Amino acid sequence: MSTMIDSGLYNINNVQYSNRYIVMSGNNEFVGHDVPDTFYVDVVDKVSHLATLKDTKTGLYLTLDPQDHKVVGKMEPQILQLSTEDGEMFIIHPQDVNEVAYLKDDGNWSWIYVGPAPASGYAKYWRFCKAD
Repeated sequence: MSTMIDSGLYNINNVQYSNRYIVMSGNNEFVGHDVPDTFYVDVVDKVSHLATLKDTKTGLYLTLDPQDHKVVGKMEPQILQLSTEDGEMFIIHPQDVNEVAYLKDDGNWSWIYVGPAPASGYAKYWRFCKAD
């Protein structure tokens, strides 16, 4: 793995659909939207690329639910691994698990799914952009 981001405030956008950011929908599920939410990324292990992601607007943590194949907001944090090869594009997944968050299409309010990493394309990659 390459360079890990530092703890701080970030907007998270999809690499393949670069005008889609992770935001909370009305039913506590995260979706791709054209207006970003800001997340506090708390890096808990920089070497292993482990962090929690907290939506500052709702106070809920971004969590991956592989059983329901959804990215949902919860009060309890889930430690996630942010895997990268270049320090710019990250795959969000539970540690050492091939169940990743990916955006299925470019529609506004598109669901972010959890499943095996798609073999092609960049929908499984996310960019962490420093927020003010």
